[in-house]
Amino acid sequence: MVIRLAEKIMDGEYLNYSELKEFVDLIRNGKINNLQFVSVLAAMETRNRIKGINPDEVANFVLALRLPGNYNLEGILCNAGTGGDKIKTINVGSTSMPILAEAGVKVLKIGYKGVTSKCGSRDILKALGANPFQRIDKVVKSVRETGMGYYDFSNLIIIEDRSGFKSPLHYIAPLCHPLNLTYKLMGCSNEEHMRVVESILERVCDNYLLTFNPDIDEISPLTPTKVVEKKKRIRYEYEINPLEFNLSCKNYGDIESPGTPEKSAQIIREIYEGNLSPKSEFIALNAGAGLYLAGKVTSIKEGFEMATEIIISKRALSRFQTWLQYQSQNDG
Repeated sequence: MVIRLAEKIMDGEYLNYSELKEFVDLIRNGKINNLQFVSVLAAMETRNRIKGINPDEVANFVLALRLPGNYNLEGILCNAGTGGDKIKTINVGSTSMPILAEAGVKVLKIGYKGVTSKCGSRDILKALGANPFQRIDKVVKSVRETGMGYYDFSNLIIIEDRSGFKSPLHYIAPLCHPLNLTYKLMGCSNEEHMRVVESILERVCDNYLLTFNPDIDEISPLTPTKVVEKKKRIRYEYEINPLEFNLSCKNYGDIESPGTPEKSAQIIREIYEGNLSPKSEFIALNAGAGLYLAGKVTSIKEGFEMATEIIISKRALSRFQTWLQYQSQNDG
C-alpha cells in the first residue's frame, strides 16, 4: 500500500481522504517503518515544490489525523505559530493557556518539541513540571475540569524520526488537532504562507484568526500586524497597530527566547507572578486575540486588557498550578 501511495505521489498526483486515512492507520498500527514514512513525506515535498501545495490534500491529511471517537468536547481553542520566523520569541501558545482558561475559554493546545524554534511547547511544559504525554481521554477530562489541556503531536503520528529536511509535516503539524476544533489562532511570518494556511483552515475549522508579521509569527508589539479573521461565516481583514496598546517593548530583544527550556520556564514563572514587563505585555496582547476570537470580549484591545488583569492578579498562576496539581493526581 505504501509503495502504491508513493508511486501515485511521484507521478504528480494528490492523495484523497481515504488514502490518507489508510496511511495514518498503518502508521498507528505499526505497519509502516521509518524509511517508508520518510519516503512518502519526501515524495510529497518534492511534488509540492514542483506542482504546489494542494489545500484539499492538506485538509484531508489534517482530518485523517484526528483521533477516532466522540469525546463530546465543544468550543475548544488551539493556538500555534507556524514557525520559520526570523526572530525567535518567548513561547506564546503555552504561556497563554492558563490566561485563556481563566477567562472561560476551553483550551486544548497541540504542540511538539522544538523544530524551527529554540524550544517547543513540549520542552517548555516539561521544564514547568507538566506532563506533555497524557492520553487523549485524560487530556479531555483535564479540559473539562481545569479549562486547559495539552496534547503532543507525536501522539497523532507515532514515528518521531525525521530526515532533517523540510517536509509537509512542518506546515501540517500546526494545523492539526486530535478533536473537532472550534477556534484556531495561528501566526505566520510569511504572507504567502498565510494565504495557503487560510485555504486549509477554511476546510477544517469554522472560526479562526490568522496573523502575519514579517518578523515574528505572532502579533508584534513593535510593528503593524495583518489579521485575517473568520467568525460566524463572516471574513474580515484588518491591521493591528501596536501603538494603540501603549506597550513598553523597545526592541525584539525584550521578548526574545532565552534559548533553553529551563530559562524559558523561568521567564514564564516571572510572568505568572504578575510582574508587568515587555514580555508579559506581549503575552497579554496575543492571549487577548484568543479571548476575542472565542467571543469573551468585543475587541483585541479589550482582550489585551482582560489578559493583563488576569496576569497581574496572579490568576494565571493559580490556574496553571491547578492544572499541574490536576495532572499529578490523574497521571496513573
